[in-house]
Amino acid sequence: MLRRLWVIVQKEIVDNLRDRRSVGNALFAVLINPLLYVVLFGFLNRAFTEQAERPLALHVLGAANAPNLVQFLDQNNVDILEAPADAEEAVRRGDLAVVLVIPDEFGEAFTRGAPAQVRLLVDDSNQSGSFAANRAQSLVSQYSNQIGSLRLLARGISPAISNAVPVEWVSTTAGTAGGDDSFVLNLLPVVMMTAVFYGGFYLAVDATAGERERKSLEPLLLNPVPRGAFVMGKFLAVFAFTLLATFLATALFLVLLGIPQVQQFTNIQLSVGWGVILAAVGLIIPVAFMAVALEMLVASYARSVKEAQTYTQLIAFAGFLPSLFLSVLPIRPQEWMYLIPTIGQLYFITDMSRGLPLDTMQVALCSLLTAAIGVAALVATMRLYNREQIILGKATA
Repeated sequence: MLRRLWVIVQKEIVDNLRDRRSVGNALFAVLINPLLYVVLFGFLNRAFTEQAERPLALHVLGAANAPNLVQFLDQNNVDILEAPADAEEAVRRGDLAVVLVIPDEFGEAFTRGAPAQVRLLVDDSNQSGSFAANRAQSLVSQYSNQIGSLRLLARGISPAISNAVPVEWVSTTAGTAGGDDSFVLNLLPVVMMTAVFYGGFYLAVDATAGERERKSLEPLLLNPVPRGAFVMGKFLAVFAFTLLATFLATALFLVLLGIPQVQQFTNIQLSVGWGVILAAVGLIIPVAFMAVALEMLVASYARSVKEAQTYTQLIAFAGFLPSLFLSVLPIRPQEWMYLIPTIGQLYFITDMSRGLPLDTMQVALCSLLTAAIGVAALVATMRLYNREQIILGKATA
């Protein structure tokens, strides 16, 4: 039995390697994602850096009321532009994104040592306006702190007294420095989930609906091999390729982020050990088992390759979409979420990459539930191949 099974696995692997188009499509679909993420991070980093270094064009109304503040802004890469008298209306119309308003009473209040308030008129619907407003507010706050410190020194008081509750930022994320690196750690399981559901996508369709459409399925079933062994052989070949594709995609993603030029391009310094990668691949094995089994079941039931591709794409999309949403949404995981297939593995990989301990019982239960769904799908596929309608391509007739 095992010998026959191994012969079928070998036959499927050889057929897959001969079909360069299917293998190429599968690898392209899997490996393009890490490259796209790196390029996306790079261009976002460049855009934010250029925007931060570019001189800020700030319209000011009442610049003569605060010459020292205007001079401070000018010295900090701000181009001062004169705002129209109807500045508020101009911002409301969308003609201007942000305007700094310095009232006439500013100078008097400033001279008395009282708080001298200014206003920022901001078009919140304009993203560049919000960025400019935040930058302007930060510079005005710096000027305010500077003046406050000088006033304290003039009275013989240490400026440190104004900082009554200093805050120290301490990152507890293992292997990273926080910020963008933490976001990348959230994307790591997304890259893996994408590879798991799309790695064997084309091969699963080709091994089932593809063979039936090429009229090569019926002659194969005439061989003295149990239908269960026949399905299992196909499954193991696609499953092995899926695991290989997942490892390659994960390794490519992390290797790219380890290249100095890429780190400079993306402004990300990420250090994750290969032990973590191998453990993550181990955690993802039950998901790969379930994904390949579901894709083969759906593709076997379809009447044509085109129909099989449509159905399996829905399976793949539904499989990795939760991981994409949960990686960017600020949702704190609950205990029950660790038991849901794909979602549980997502949180396990994220926690592990951050250096957090895993609950062995949760990992075992989630893996068993995920594998159970895969086994059920695999058994259903074996039963399908005992039906004459499936072999003849009349599954839904």
